[in-house]
Amino acid sequence: MVVAELTEAQLLSVWESGSGQGPRGRALLLARTAAGDAEPVADLTLAALHALLLGFRERAFGSSLPCAADCPVCKEPLEVAVESEELRPSAPAAVPGARTAPPTGSFRADGCDVTYRALTLRDLLAVANGGRDVRRALLQRCVVSATPDAGSLPGNVLEEVARRLPGIDPGAETTVALECPGCGHAWSAEVDVAGHLWAEIEGYARRLLYEVHALARAYGWTEQDVLAVSPARRRFYLEAAG
Repeated sequence: MVVAELTEAQLLSVWESGSGQGPRGRALLLARTAAGDAEPVADLTLAALHALLLGFRERAFGSSLPCAADCPVCKEPLEVAVESEELRPSAPAAVPGARTAPPTGSFRADGCDVTYRALTLRDLLAVANGGRDVRRALLQRCVVSATPDAGSLPGNVLEEVARRLPGIDPGAETTVALECPGCGHAWSAEVDVAGHLWAEIEGYARRLLYEVHALARAYGWTEQDVLAVSPARRRFYLEAAG
């Protein structure tokens, strides 16, 4: 799957389109942008989605992700730089394309025979405005077939589906190992790849629009005029304009 380049004009367009959307709608927008609209990205597994967005992020902002977290024990704030490779599985399974069926698995528990599949972005979108038990709704969507009926599976069987999902879709969970320098507590923290990428795009877009505003006031330039100037030259003009 091709990871598209992102010009500053396209970045502003993506930011404008995603500003009124929720996190999952933005994830879909970012995936479509990264794939260049060449693939039906809603059917990507979460591992494939994360691989696509990490590649996109590397080309746009580099491989180092600045992150912040609070120690769950002593509440000490931490600032760390996470490398993209840390969020990729050490032994990844074959990552399916958008037109490939998600990988599946099966097991028997409590008299239930269950076949399940990996989660996709479409599943997340389907429960974006769901009820309180989003987790159960997601797990039920993963069940391809079950005896007895999937709708009547007990909670412990659905939790077994959840436990097994990372095994068929390595990379679906993007976590990083952290250790507090204050109290020494070690834990694993989840990194929201789509959310992190969106925050960077939003920050860049806002800074860019302030530059457009300042240079328009100073020189009467249009937005198109400003975007035609390289970032280094823009900084010079901004300094010259005071």
